[in-house]
Amino acid sequence: MRKPTEPTAAHPSTEILDFFGKCPECGYPAQASATPSNPGTVVASCDRPCGWTGTVPLTTMTRHSRGRV
Repeated sequence: MRKPTEPTAAHPSTEILDFFGKCPECGYPAQASATPSNPGTVVASCDRPCGWTGTVPLTTMTRHSRGRV
């Protein structure tokens, strides 16, 4: 049995909690994250059996503005 690998901190990512995109392979809701080093790129993944992962447009239910809290 393989030892689980520790996550690396070289490219930390932040989960996008209000992402409402769907997996293009199976149609289930997908999870998304963004990295601070490349904030315009959103990577989504499906945790269902299809295992799809890819770059997607940001699809949220709320409006985001920079510099405001």
